[in-house]
Amino acid sequence: MQKILLFFLLLFLMTVSLSGPGLTTAGLPPVLSAAGPVTKLPQTNLGAINAPLAVLWAQPKKKYAKISLQAADPAGWTAALTLETRQWLVDKADTMALFGERVVILDRRGNWLKVAAVAQRTKLHPAGYPGWVLAKQVARDPVFLAAQASQPQVIIIVPRTVLFRDRQLTLPLTELSWQVKLPLISETPEIAEVRLPDGTSGYLPKAVTRSDSALSYHGADAVAQARQFTGQGYLWAGTSAYGFDCSGLTFRVYQSQGISLPRDANEQALEGLPVAKADLLPGDLVFFAADNGRGEIHHVGIYSGHGMMLHAPNNRSPLREEPLETGKYAREYWGARRYSPSPVSSSL
Repeated sequence: MQKILLFFLLLFLMTVSLSGPGLTTAGLPPVLSAAGPVTKLPQTNLGAINAPLAVLWAQPKKKYAKISLQAADPAGWTAALTLETRQWLVDKADTMALFGERVVILDRRGNWLKVAAVAQRTKLHPAGYPGWVLAKQVARDPVFLAAQASQPQVIIIVPRTVLFRDRQLTLPLTELSWQVKLPLISETPEIAEVRLPDGTSGYLPKAVTRSDSALSYHGADAVAQARQFTGQGYLWAGTSAYGFDCSGLTFRVYQSQGISLPRDANEQALEGLPVAKADLLPGDLVFFAADNGRGEIHHVGIYSGHGMMLHAPNNRSPLREEPLETGKYAREYWGARRYSPSPVSSSL
């Protein structure tokens, strides 16, 4: 009799542990690609960021809600950040997601959703980079999700631009960052009509967009994309034109070239082809590690030519271009990676 009772107790505990709090009956979803079909998952598992910028936090704490709402106005929020506030974000914010980024919903606690940002690849979760975001900043509109999976996409190619409510471009809706990607509904030589995460439509000047199918890798262009943000303040967990951390910059720069990299530097270093320092070309990524380059990778930059690199160093230093052989970077150089099998030569 005791063995029978023990069996049913173990069965009950296994059922509770597998179901977990806040998950759908389908459990955790399989790995998705940003352009994959939406019909293979329950609708409740998918969403899209419906704020100009969303912070994904390590924990769903009440005091983070105010900051999340402030960050939804990224220009105003980052302009007001002090050095102390920027340092406070370290190890509290995990990453940031742009308007329209697809997420997989993993869990819910009150006003918070635990999501995985699909485009931000990581070994931390098979569906994408995980973190907690305000539930009100995630839309689950089936029209947008279907369009995201099946329609052509356009990407914003300028640092910042205004999204409009009307075709005449007279009624501003919000400001959006470089690398925001949205489904294209229609276009003229002057205007791109795009689908928004809530299922409505908006309008962008055609000149600030490019089809994602037209993206291709050019080392000189990768350098130019990074260089346009020189002087901008470092932002822990940042992945937008309003502020980057070191790997957030390289992640988005390669996204602008049509190449998907992992979100974090230590994982970026595991992909691509190794390159000797003497053979570096503009656009290659250069990595730095503790213990004089033999320990854990903690930093990444973009080689820009002539022994220089572009990188986002830390909260006390803006995004800048400087020699590889500068200070600790000369001591901590780990190696380099190239992600295009046939990079375009450059005179840089």
